[in-house]
Amino acid sequence: MKKKEVVRAYNFSDGKLITTSNEKIAYIRRDEAEFVGYGITNVMVDELENQVNNFSDTTTDVEMVEDQSEVTAAKDVVADKLKESIRGVMNRVVLKYDVHSAKYRKFGTETLSRQSDAQLLVIAARVVRVGTEMLADLAANGLTSAMLDNVKILRDKLEDELISLKLKVADRDIEQESRVEAGNTIYATLIKYTNTGQSIWATTNVAKYNDYVVYNTPSGDAPDTPTPPIS
Repeated sequence: MKKKEVVRAYNFSDGKLITTSNEKIAYIRRDEAEFVGYGITNVMVDELENQVNNFSDTTTDVEMVEDQSEVTAAKDVVADKLKESIRGVMNRVVLKYDVHSAKYRKFGTETLSRQSDAQLLVIAARVVRVGTEMLADLAANGLTSAMLDNVKILRDKLEDELISLKLKVADRDIEQESRVEAGNTIYATLIKYTNTGQSIWATTNVAKYNDYVVYNTPSGDAPDTPTPPIS
């Protein structure tokens, strides 16, 4: 059975989750005696704090995106070099064969600049194969085996870069899923504890009751429409 996509349970940022959790942990420790009466011990609070600290230390999506961007940029550089190398071959081919001839079209390099990376790999392999086949006829026009070898080298390097990029994308997906799950675990515990805090002070201390309010809004702040005061 396919695993369901993990969705964040809270609307605010991970940074806000961290700061809010640390703030509420401080209040819980202040009111330690009252919380113990509800079975929430120092050990449990320490565990929540450890989870928050570990969450804070994990790689963020911003960092993962930057890593992915670096690999993408490196891939693009190789792709451009490969296109340039292919054009170098075709500049020799066109001196021998008309662009409308079957032998020229056999190289299949039309609209080279608009091809996807995957299609570029196919084209490069074909240029090497057909170029090697016709090398004897094209040598007089300046085509060499070294040129074809360079196309192959760049083609193989582009394939390696594409694999690296796919791995980076997969790593990011895995890391993000793990991060969402960890954040949801923290949030669930935080809400359980803060709901307890609100229950403790609901009828006796408005200020302390408000200390345990968590606003699940994009900003993490109070919504535009205030909640009704405690009766």
